[in-house]
Amino acid sequence: MKFIFKILLGLVGGIAVLLILATILLPVIYDKEDLKKAISSTVYEQTGRELSIDGTLDFSLFPWLAVEVSDLRLSNADGFGDRPFARIGEARVGIALLPLLRKQISVDEITLDGLDLGLEVDAQGKNNWDDLSEGGEAAATPADESGESTFSAQRIAGLNIRNARVEFRDQQAGEHYLLSGFTLQTGALGDGKPVTLDLTTVLEDLIAGTRAQVNLATTASIDLQAEQYKLEDFEFAVEFGAGDSPAYSTTIRIRAPWVNADLAAQTLAIEPFTVELPELEANGTLSVRSLLDDPAFNGTLSIDSFSPARLMQALQLEAPITADPDVLQLARLSTSFIGDGSQISLQGFELKLDQSQFTGKMDIQNFDQPRITFDFSVDDIDVDRYLEPATDQPVEQEDIAMPQEELRGQNVQGTLRAGKMYLAGVHFSDAELGLSIRNGKLRLNPITANFYGGTYSGDITLDSSAAVPVLSLDEKVDSITFQQLLADLVDNESLSGTAQGYVRLSGRGASSSELTRNLNGDLGLTLNDGALEGINIWYEIRRGLAQFKGLEPPPVEPNRTVFSRMKLAASVKDGIVTTRELIGELPFLTVDGNGTIDLGQSRVDLSLVASIRNAPELGKDPLTADLKGKKFPFRISGPLDDPGFKVDWKALLQSEATGKLMNKLGLSPQEAPADGADNEQEPASSEKQVEDAAKGALFNLLGGKKKDKNKGG
Repeated sequence: MKFIFKILLGLVGGIAVLLILATILLPVIYDKEDLKKAISSTVYEQTGRELSIDGTLDFSLFPWLAVEVSDLRLSNADGFGDRPFARIGEARVGIALLPLLRKQISVDEITLDGLDLGLEVDAQGKNNWDDLSEGGEAAATPADESGESTFSAQRIAGLNIRNARVEFRDQQAGEHYLLSGFTLQTGALGDGKPVTLDLTTVLEDLIAGTRAQVNLATTASIDLQAEQYKLEDFEFAVEFGAGDSPAYSTTIRIRAPWVNADLAAQTLAIEPFTVELPELEANGTLSVRSLLDDPAFNGTLSIDSFSPARLMQALQLEAPITADPDVLQLARLSTSFIGDGSQISLQGFELKLDQSQFTGKMDIQNFDQPRITFDFSVDDIDVDRYLEPATDQPVEQEDIAMPQEELRGQNVQGTLRAGKMYLAGVHFSDAELGLSIRNGKLRLNPITANFYGGTYSGDITLDSSAAVPVLSLDEKVDSITFQQLLADLVDNESLSGTAQGYVRLSGRGASSSELTRNLNGDLGLTLNDGALEGINIWYEIRRGLAQFKGLEPPPVEPNRTVFSRMKLAASVKDGIVTTRELIGELPFLTVDGNGTIDLGQSRVDLSLVASIRNAPELGKDPLTADLKGKKFPFRISGPLDDPGFKVDWKALLQSEATGKLMNKLGLSPQEAPADGADNEQEPASSEKQVEDAAKGALFNLLGGKKKDKNKGG
């Protein structure tokens, strides 16, 4: 929008020069009506535009050479309709007669009332003001051969612009702004004395429906010849609000004890300045060089302690609802900055947010298509405190859309380090996260952290450059305390041990559920020297044996199964995890099995077999004396976060019955028919008979006490 002010001030300056020349020369050459025609004719010859003066054109000669004109209209450029390009209600300027004899111009107050300016850009990008600026440099103030001006402006008694209106419409960019009520009043300019300056206007974005009232008040010391301007007690205020509301909701105020501008040297300095918002005050310094050609700036900024939550409330922004209501209550910021029209760099950045301290730097290049680089560190942060609060009500797992448009066109590269971090219920320390977003691809690499007594490393990529996003995961943990991780992650301490594991997966999908259903890859987990809480496998086997033998059940033991090693290796296809290796090594038995985990449905179905090893301790227990070499099947199935466990007695009975029958027939186990052979030819009605026979055979095999008692009776 700065070019609007440039056009406005240029127009005011041009009108002032025209009026000054008219005041000096024209009264002695033309009468009023002839002068109107001559001015209109000259404007048409120079611009092709029609200028009409429908009001008065008056002159005075002493002690001021003054001209006053009213009701001026300048036609629009071809192709932009019949609406005038500019209208002026009233304009007046006067020049002192005696200083002219000394080749000095002393101007009375310049008045411009009721300016209405319409700036337009059509759909093809053509505007309605370029034709007026042609030859502008040639029309500069005439100078003699020595380079000095024939006349020098020493003083302007004042500048008075009232009720100016500027409308800007850009059909190509879809922009529509209105500057209305523009009023500027000053005291005498150019005599070296301080002069008051007051400016007010209203700026509206007619498409967005927002408006801002602008007020500027200062005391200015102006040297027109040296082009030096000093503003004291500078105060600039902007009040923001909705376009259809008469009340303004938010005020931003900038204050400075002084502002120095040297247009000849093209420098600007504001040291210090204060920016005031509701619930916030910022202080800083600003220095600008190459002000008119290619501005470059540097400075400092610091913000005293404030509450981000109260600031958002004061700005009528919706504050986030967080898990911890005590966050966003304290913040402080300080940084230095340097930049120009295309880039800015923040150095020595320090941010205090609640209990966390951030430090680092950030660069932004090319504001049209920003490229952002950063390097930040935080000492200690609990991210979960800033997330939405958990609910006690059961909710379906949210199906999250994969970001696509959000990543396209972004160019971000940076590193975030954390001494301590709590995220998604998991603790990290000495963490480092590398972030890269470019060409629609998001990559988190490297990702490293100390993690529950061990280490974590990862490489995560989300490629949204194609029609369907692709997610790739390559993550590894080493020597972590698994029970502590499980407790923090899913509030479950059912499995302990020292863990090593990896996940290598990739999948395609526009949402999290679709992506999960299309995951492919492999994964592995090894637990050493741990325990499975909630079930005592050895006790369950002995208790089952007591039931079949008619013996008293063994004393209750803790629901805990100790193991020396558990290992899972699996492949993943279309979101289904299928085990390649699933083993567990316990004191008296080895567990082996297979099965699947459906990631999309979050369900597990594992069939396991516990094989009893030859251990001398087994012979001392009447319940386990006959178990050497025996195998007991069991099953883990159900929801992934709360699976069920049970011994598969049916499979156990069928297995024992088959073995007993093979012994009677003199067959070895290797000669038995393959499991499931000719199953389709088995009559369905015989299943119950086979199961009953198996139970009886197993009961006899284990030496059932009830049968012995019947024989003895």
